[in-house]
Order: sequence, then C-alpha cells, then structure tokens
Amino acid sequence: MGDIWAQLANYRKMKTLPNGSRLLLRPLSKDDKEALVDLFARAPAEELKYFRDDAADAAVVGSWVDNLNLKNVYPLVAVVDDKIVGDATLHFRERYHRHLAWVRIFLDKDYRRRGIGTLMLRSLIEIARTVGLQQLYIEVVSTQHNVIKALLDQGFQHEVTLHDYFMTGSGETLDMSVLGLKLIDRSGEF
Repeated sequence: MGDIWAQLANYRKMKTLPNGSRLLLRPLSKDDKEALVDLFARAPAEELKYFRDDAADAAVVGSWVDNLNLKNVYPLVAVVDDKIVGDATLHFRERYHRHLAWVRIFLDKDYRRRGIGTLMLRSLIEIARTVGLQQLYIEVVSTQHNVIKALLDQGFQHEVTLHDYFMTGSGETLDMSVLGLKLIDRSGEF
C-alpha cells in the first residue's frame, strides 16, 4: 500500500458546486499561509470567539502553516477559484488516545449550505479510517443547534454536555456539547 502519509499528502477530492464553480479539497500546504490567514480575516468576530486559538490573529493562523505536520494535525482545505473557503482538521492524539482524533471545521459564511461542510466532514472520516482511527470527537457550543443537528445527521452521537464549560470574552458561560463518532463498532463483542 505504500506510505499512507505520503498518500494523504496528495489527497484530492473535487466537487462541482450548484453555481458551476469547482471545489477542490486538499491538504493545507506551506504555500497557503496568506490564503488561510485571509479565510479567518473574512470571518465575523462573533464566530471567531468560539475558536480554541485566536484565529483573528494572523500570526496565530500563520503558525498553523509554519508548524505543519500532517501526523499531528491533518488540515484539509476547501479551495474555490484559488481561494480557501473552508478549513477542516483532524487533531491526532498519542499514547492511550492514539486511536482517536478531534475534529474542527470552519467554512466561509458565503460558502455555507452548499454541502461543502458535509463533504469535508465525510472526507475527514474517510481519512480517519485510512489511518486506523477508531473514534472521532468534536466540541460544539450547545447554542449551535444547526451544527449539532448536522453532526447527528452524519452519525455522530451526543456523548456529554459540559455545563458552563465555555466562557465568552464578556464572561458569559455556555454549555459545550461533545459529540462522538465510532468508526469501529464493537457492540456485541465479548
């Protein structure tokens, strides 16, 4: 089968959008720094407050490209007309968590509700299976009902709600939903 990571470095998936534009899914590359910074610069501040890192800071976003290592974080970008319109990542773990990864997805607001997020999520699931992962997890602020519904529709299950887990810049606390997807079903085994 060859080196799986070399194959994943060359991962490609195409889709024609409803308006006729062509979308390419591919891994983030070192040449994408400016385009990735631009993606998050276009994002509304209201949405960026939900990020684990300060995605409004160009230096932070640039560091994601500078420290690119597909075996630690696998970043899949959606590109339309040479512009990055989405970023989806698998965050791998080590040691006793080496069988799972955490998922994060962000789409430019002008490219939502076109199936791109679903395509990116399904691609990450495919990639996770390829590298032998058994579980995927994602954190979503509980007020994001549409995102949670979309994940449930893709087979994720609600695992736990962490009450008052997320604090906004103004000090308001919000509940966090953790959803999981089992890639290997071991039910019924003993």
